[in-house]
Amino acid sequence: MSYQVLARKWRPQSFDEVAGQSHVTTALRNAIRTGRVPHALLLTGPRGVGKTTLARLLARGLNCEKGPTDTPCGECASCREISSGASTDVQEIDAASHTGVDDVRDLIEAIRYAPSPGKHRIFVVDEVHMLSTPAFNALLKTLEEPPPRSLFVFATTNPEKIPFTVVSRCQRHDLRRLPTEEIATRLREIAASEHVAISASSLLAVARAGDGSLRDALTLLDQIIAAGGTEVDDARVAAVLDLVDRRLLVSILEACVDGQPARALEACGRAAESGIDARRLGAELLQNLRDLVVLRVAPEANGLVEAADADLEQMRALAARAEEPRLRRMFRALLREQEDLAWAPQAFTVLEMALVRLATLPAGDDVATLLARLDALERRLSGEPGPGPTRSGSGGGDGGDGESVRPGRFERPPLPRSPSRRADTARACDTALGPQAPPAAPVGLVDAGADESLSGMEPPDEAAHPTLENVDDPALPSAPPSLVMDRLRGFARTTNPGLAAPLAGGEILERGPGRLRIGVPGGFAATRLQAKLAALEEICSGFFGERLRVEVVQLAIAGESGQGRGASDDLARRRRQEALQHPAVNAAREILGAEIVEIRPLGAPR
Repeated sequence: MSYQVLARKWRPQSFDEVAGQSHVTTALRNAIRTGRVPHALLLTGPRGVGKTTLARLLARGLNCEKGPTDTPCGECASCREISSGASTDVQEIDAASHTGVDDVRDLIEAIRYAPSPGKHRIFVVDEVHMLSTPAFNALLKTLEEPPPRSLFVFATTNPEKIPFTVVSRCQRHDLRRLPTEEIATRLREIAASEHVAISASSLLAVARAGDGSLRDALTLLDQIIAAGGTEVDDARVAAVLDLVDRRLLVSILEACVDGQPARALEACGRAAESGIDARRLGAELLQNLRDLVVLRVAPEANGLVEAADADLEQMRALAARAEEPRLRRMFRALLREQEDLAWAPQAFTVLEMALVRLATLPAGDDVATLLARLDALERRLSGEPGPGPTRSGSGGGDGGDGESVRPGRFERPPLPRSPSRRADTARACDTALGPQAPPAAPVGLVDAGADESLSGMEPPDEAAHPTLENVDDPALPSAPPSLVMDRLRGFARTTNPGLAAPLAGGEILERGPGRLRIGVPGGFAATRLQAKLAALEEICSGFFGERLRVEVVQLAIAGESGQGRGASDDLARRRRQEALQHPAVNAAREILGAEIVEIRPLGAPR
């Protein structure tokens, strides 16, 4: 074949032409100038970044008729032979096909001969990590003390596979992946020299597809020129590179940001009809969501987002339409779905559901703010003194975690209690448990004037947690103890949620003048209630309308007291159902994105 591909035709012929590796070229040029070239070099880095090119340039600089020099002429016989691979003094060895001890033995025999006609004998071993362990061991002595004017240059993409005994005898230089902008600049220069008309956005797409390798990018450019000729449009580049249409990506992102799932599904359907792979589309959307977050945080930062100027302005405008926390949550949600796409039998179905979730994702508050609000709400419902509700003013204060608390939708006032309701409660317990002493003065739990700032929260679901205040029951005076206990637990859930869980499964054993005896199953629940006995007495006093002294005892488990396994299973089933329906558990699952793995009674062995 007479045609020479662009990657070979435009191989750098001097250190100045090497792109993106100035930290290595500067060291090698200074070593040549000062005569401090080591006898063994190790060049590492990903594919297509210039390892073999630098080895040849070093060999040309040392063997040039005008050298040693860091600017080889490229005209002398030695420079031409090294460039064409015909030099007898510079041998390039492929370690992938010469892996054994015998191959290393031949190399050791050849290095004993003096260079002729050049000045140095140089051995370039490519993919040196492919040598076997015995071959590395056979090379150690020669590598440590080679003959005069001899040089080893090792190149590899996997330096971790080379024994440390070999690495310690070499001067190592790590080449890096080339930035996309630097590859695009080099492609633009080559396209202009080849008289190829191609847009800047297409060159940027080719550079991005090269993934840090200039050789890969030149190979793709060769393919595009072969497909489109010297006049290459963006559609041709997108077809050759199998790129996702930029307009389609923007349409999906706009629908998700604007909260329009129908539009997102329509755009996803158009992508499926055009033959785009769901995983590729998901990866492109993930990258663009990352760009939106970056532009939302640092809209004027340069170099953080790789895009053409027109696309960059469009992305800035889209990022300004959404809050940064919501964009980050969208990124995390799509990242989790992207991991499932690799195993999904219907990948586009999973992607469609992910886009619906992104489009319907609500705006989330900061976690610290939510915790501060919940802490303030619990304090107010339990009647404990807490910080002020506002950030400014004389009554303001910091929350328990250092954040100021503002009234919002997570806060609500306690239900008002009237004396007549308290009297109804007392009469109901009188009928169920026996006579009682005349009621004392009602004990207020929360100062009504201190809760004016809690009006932003929706009222509780009274059907889910019935109490004697919100149930209009004609048979209330004859309510059984189980119903009274259930409503007491519902009242505790609205006033001090921390005590509602230990009361689950509890029973009212006895009520007399000024006293109340409550039995709870499980030693942990009993211990917890006894530790907070003062708060429990205040709740019971507010519920029954009189000051009560509460005694907490532990009930025997049904299976242990001989009542039968059926009762124990029924109790466990009821507790499991209460745990699944507990508002705190559901809130934690929603906020943290968690799943319930196991439900186990408190104090049970693991």
